[in-house]
Formats: sequence, C-alpha cells, structure tokens
Amino acid sequence: MKKVLLFSVVGGMIALASCGGGPSPEEQAAAEQARMDSIQAAEQAKLDAMAAEAAAAEAAAAEAAAYEAGQAAATETTTTTTTTTTEVKEEVPAATKGGKAAGDKSEPVPTKGGKTAGEDPAAAPKATKGGK
Repeated sequence: MKKVLLFSVVGGMIALASCGGGPSPEEQAAAEQARMDSIQAAEQAKLDAMAAEAAAAEAAAAEAAAYEAGQAAATETTTTTTTTTTEVKEEVPAATKGGKAAGDKSEPVPTKGGKTAGEDPAAAPKATKGGK
C-alpha cells in the first residue's frame, strides 16, 4: 500500500505541475492584443463622434448664416422704399370776357330770350318799352 500511495502522490504532483502554470505566452499575447484592439476601437468611435458633432455644428452655423442673410435681404428690401411724386399742372383756360375766351374774335351766338351765351343776366342792359 505504501507503493500505491507513493505513486498516487507523485502522479498528483506531476498533474499539478503540468496544469497549474496558467495561460501560455501565446494565449497571453492574444489576450493583450484583444484588449488593445478594444481600446483602439473605443478611441476611434470617440474621434468619429467628435468629427460628426463638429460637422453638425458647422452645418448649423452655415444654415444660421444663410437664414440671417435672408432676413437681412428681406429687411433691406422692405426698408429701401423709393417714392416718386409727379406734379400735374392743370391748365386753366384763359380768362373769359363776355362769353368769349381772350383773343377770340368771333361774335357771340344769341340764345332764347335775346341773351348771348356766356353773358351775365345781371350785367346785361334791360330792354324797355319804347326803345329807351
């Protein structure tokens, strides 16, 4: 029994020595590489997010500038108003005298009642009986 016990203790020590050493150097290198790839992917995602944010901010600034330019043009259009005034002179006929225009050499035309056109009835001489 001593021999069997001795062989079992020696077999256990060999099993512990062969399996208890941890990961191999290749496994350690692969784990380290996976860790570095993960860090690099996170940093790249952060840089992409910052670039997208900067592009969005630039686009918003350009849109705001275009909006302000449109507002300024609209304001300029509404405030730049020109007014043109044209004076119309009304021609007044020459002074009339006795129903005729000044410089008119024609004879007055009599109307009903013996008056001529354009004469003032109050200024006209009154006809009396007997020609006086």
